[in-house]
Amino acid sequence: MSGSRFTGRTTGPNESRGLRKLAAAFAVLGVAMAGAAVARPLDDVRQHGSLRVVVYSDFKPFSWLTPDGDVAGIDADIGRAIAEKLGLKAEIIARGAGEEVDDDIRSNIWQGPRTGGVKGDVMLHVPMDRELIARNNLAAISNAYYHEHVVLAVKADVLGEGASLDAFQEGKPNKVACQFATSAHYFLAFAQDGKLRNNVSPFVKFESAVENFLEGGSAGIMGRRAQIEAALDGKDLKLSFSEPEFPETLRSKWNVGTAVQEDSRDLGYAIGGAIRELRSSGELTKIFEKYGVSYQAPKRIVNKVFERPGYDPLPPHLQR
Repeated sequence: MSGSRFTGRTTGPNESRGLRKLAAAFAVLGVAMAGAAVARPLDDVRQHGSLRVVVYSDFKPFSWLTPDGDVAGIDADIGRAIAEKLGLKAEIIARGAGEEVDDDIRSNIWQGPRTGGVKGDVMLHVPMDRELIARNNLAAISNAYYHEHVVLAVKADVLGEGASLDAFQEGKPNKVACQFATSAHYFLAFAQDGKLRNNVSPFVKFESAVENFLEGGSAGIMGRRAQIEAALDGKDLKLSFSEPEFPETLRSKWNVGTAVQEDSRDLGYAIGGAIRELRSSGELTKIFEKYGVSYQAPKRIVNKVFERPGYDPLPPHLQR
């Protein structure tokens, strides 16, 4: 099982299953209590003078490590702006994504990295999903600040303004690029009863899909809007965006927010107030524009599934 490999000595077949479960329960309780003991509520953070903000280390345009070791990106700048609003110094911590969002929340917020290192006071870009929130009761997930959504971008001068997925049907010369094994890829492979499949060009890296699009190998590209806008910022292109309707088995839109430790809710409230100030003043929009991305305010969403960096759940018919 991912993230739960046991490396200690195993017990014999006659060992009491109940005792093993009880021991495991006490171990989990001990970890939770240890994490709770070092929580940093708002007063402690202010006394320390800095806010530890955790972002992903390889998630352009939201956050990434530069060759100089600095942390750049939208989320990194939002973290700095939140800290400034609270009168604190920002300590931006960039970490890789785990196998599941739950792993990221555990490692970065309430337990700490298993390999050592400090916990964050707040983690950014956490999906606002009801089931995720319910599962992670040692963290307080709230403060939605951005709306992620998957879009189709086409070259308007090639396909015309407002061109739809029909332009990529079988028998037509137009190709559409995407990143392999993402929701956009699965959607394109099965949409319209598979009529688009032969004109879909999937790439392992999104950057390769962008390169193909820019070099004329494809007339369309599909992915998260922020990802597409940032990659094509400053290019001499006339683009037309549309938002195809996804089936319920795949998500195409979700809000992202923040996570703090459950017993540091006062810190979460203060961060929420800072985000509201950044939004009302226009500072949040300017941060997005700095990276070539249009700000999309959080929206009410009814679907339950979501996306995260480096992870895309398969639709049910591919999970068998």
